[in-house]
Amino acid sequence: MDNAIGIIGGVGPYAGADLVRKVFDHTQARTDQEHVSLYLVSCPSLIDDRTEYLLHGGVNPAGGMYVCFEKLVRCGANTIAVACNTAHAPEILGVMMEAAAVAYPEVRLINMIEETCLYLERLFPQGGKVGLLATVGTHMTGVYQRYLDHHPQFELLEPSSDGQRRVHAAIYDKEYGVKAKFPVSGEARAVLLDEAMHLLERGAVAIILGCTELPLALKNDMLPCKLVDPTDCVARALVLAVAPEKFKE
Repeated sequence: MDNAIGIIGGVGPYAGADLVRKVFDHTQARTDQEHVSLYLVSCPSLIDDRTEYLLHGGVNPAGGMYVCFEKLVRCGANTIAVACNTAHAPEILGVMMEAAAVAYPEVRLINMIEETCLYLERLFPQGGKVGLLATVGTHMTGVYQRYLDHHPQFELLEPSSDGQRRVHAAIYDKEYGVKAKFPVSGEARAVLLDEAMHLLERGAVAIILGCTELPLALKNDMLPCKLVDPTDCVARALVLAVAPEKFKE
């Protein structure tokens, strides 16, 4: 098996491509040949919507994710990540990992949410209030809160119920949402900036962009606080896992 990165993409497709780019951004390479080996599987038709499953049931996306996991292993990947925050809900990721641990115990899965929490610890060792922008599914199932429970120096701030719905629409709306329209529409970006400012007014020292579409819309120079990008956190961890000598800040 190669010492290679595998990315489960298609959740959404642009988010998978964004993670690939960030892996390359964190790789010290002077030639094509010095880059890390990387495989991206983007098969959105195989993976049911994560938020829909968490809120309303139906087919668990873990099954399709596991199919993609197997494709990556057959390609030669030995270190894999999922380019989706909501998919890290234990009800989804846990099911996939149980199957993967039995069939491929030698393959490592890098957890995006865990890496984000570790990054927050490095960034703010004293702790503080941290805002979260995410899908309704991520909020309602407490994905980030469950992980941050192991980092009690942080208090998670979430938008109001109405704010969560506005952010969700900015991601999912079929006319102006980030999933439907790229480059990102001005309407979607305006909603996200507005909700981010509400979190800052409540004392957030940083805001987690807790959906892999959000880093496509918001950049650090748009707000007077640190935006924490889980996609970038997991990209760093992937390079450090397979080629630490090539890691670049």
